[in-house]
Amino acid sequence: MQRLIALSALALLAGCASGRVGELPHVPDPSSAAKVVVIRASGFVGAANPFTIALDGNDLFRIGSGEHAEFPVPAGSHRIAVKCFGGWTPTMKEDTESFAAAAGETRYFRVAPSATCADIEAIGEGTAKRELGSSTAINLAGP
Repeated sequence: MQRLIALSALALLAGCASGRVGELPHVPDPSSAAKVVVIRASGFVGAANPFTIALDGNDLFRIGSGEHAEFPVPAGSHRIAVKCFGGWTPTMKEDTESFAAAAGETRYFRVAPSATCADIEAIGEGTAKRELGSSTAINLAGP
């Protein structure tokens, strides 16, 4: 019986793992791309709940507590979102942030648990560099 419980718990956790869940944005000309960095600070609140990051309506990857990921985007206007299941009502929630990306630019975003589930916000390079020092990179090379 204990073995069955342990295997069930392991299966549930495997479904919650961070990493790619969809295709990264297509960047036809890498020299004109911008870079997006998403950081999720480590914390106890919401630590067991991975958040899904989406760009322009397409789910890209899941991110866990204490992790970060970076990916290229074509220059132009975009909408980045964090999605999660939970909050005060057990439904899927989404918070979004619109931004314009310029070629060669790096845009930083922080995701964090909130009362409704999760929030996403643009942050400056200095803040991002401090937070990157205490997080682990997610490999987005493949699903």
